[in-house]
Amino acid sequence: MGKFSIVQYFHEQWQALPICSGDVGSKVVGLVGSNVGIGLEASVHLARMKPRALFMTCRNEEKCERTREVLMERTGDDGAGITLLPLDLSSFDSVRAFAATFTADARSDHGLNVLVAKAGTFVQEYTRTGDDWEVMFQVNYLSMVLLSILVLPHLVRATSSESPSRLVVVSSFGHFGVGKLKNAGQWKSVLESMNDKEFFNRSIMFVRELAARLPSPTPVVACTVQPGFCRSNLFRDLDGKWHSRTFVSLASALFSARTSEQGSRTLVHAAVGDDGLAMHGRYLSSCRVTEEDDYIFTPAGKAFSGRLWTETIDTLSKVDGRVPEIVKQYLRVD
Repeated sequence: MGKFSIVQYFHEQWQALPICSGDVGSKVVGLVGSNVGIGLEASVHLARMKPRALFMTCRNEEKCERTREVLMERTGDDGAGITLLPLDLSSFDSVRAFAATFTADARSDHGLNVLVAKAGTFVQEYTRTGDDWEVMFQVNYLSMVLLSILVLPHLVRATSSESPSRLVVVSSFGHFGVGKLKNAGQWKSVLESMNDKEFFNRSIMFVRELAARLPSPTPVVACTVQPGFCRSNLFRDLDGKWHSRTFVSLASALFSARTSEQGSRTLVHAAVGDDGLAMHGRYLSSCRVTEEDDYIFTPAGKAFSGRLWTETIDTLSKVDGRVPEIVKQYLRVD
């Protein structure tokens, strides 16, 4: 079990991170959120490895086209194996459309060997999506879970005993504050109570619950990875607010922020690094398996995690009827 330590934080931020290069020539790889920051840099690393097919997403068609041009320029690739698809995680309909488009692509017949779910947003003002959820809650959690469930059959199809498929969900240091949930056991609804921008990093609990429900030996290695504090575009929605931008710039200098390229190495390591089975159900930091927040292992934390899973699946089952069918077919039932 772990606790956040400022000494450990700086120790990790100053560490040199490896640049992984796996053999992915026969694999289909997907990366969500590819147009800026660590997502773009991870895309460059993965494209240079020349997988069988590389599926990446951006919020809209314009960004897809621009990102494709950047990747071809930086990698020298002709783009034949690269496909960029629009995906807006603030819309459940967009997630469902992406899943349908991916399924219809002939290359998906081979399944999906790796999915890196890295798409996050940060906003200062409370904002609700068209689906009536707080925008950060939907983008960073609900839609990420929906996408993961909808592509699970593709991940299982591509797996092998020698090389299980991988689902990599990006998290952050912020999960160490999860133990501050007060009176969570008395909440009538976990999702409704957490439908607020003050709550972060439910992804670790989702991945642990998912890993516990996958059969053994697991066909899919599911893990969370935090890339460290990076100079990236996570705070792009602060544009125009000079005081906020100034604060972020000062924080980046004070807390030794990594470059986006350095942070992207942690995603690539989780996606193609060696000893994937050791990552299953775990939290990775600085390209190593690391202990999660103590609260997750307490009776209260386990009970909360279980409720979060149940309510999430129940809610998403109403969004897409395939969710309960996939859960029933591919996961163990409590």
